[in-house]
Amino acid sequence: MKNKKLPNIYANPISKKLSNVQEMYYGRGSEREINTKQDVLKEIDAIFSSRNFVYKSKVEIVTVDGTKLVTVVGKTTNSLLTMEGESIPISSILNIEKK
Repeated sequence: MKNKKLPNIYANPISKKLSNVQEMYYGRGSEREINTKQDVLKEIDAIFSSRNFVYKSKVEIVTVDGTKLVTVVGKTTNSLLTMEGESIPISSILNIEKK
């Protein structure tokens, strides 16, 4: 069976330039997108109004001081409250992402 000769297949040569090829770049780990204050407030409201939010939600917060992975349990008018008892000012948050 291995020595059985298979028929040749005709392959038409491509003589024109193809323009349907697009370059893609996926840079998940390179740089983070910094949101505006309105985007941050919308994201915070989306976390707290989510059907999955009952008491707490695990989020990654990027502030001017650095990145933190915290569990958010509440919100006041100008800060987020974490499970660890920390209060993070909303004005210092650059980006927030639910984990």
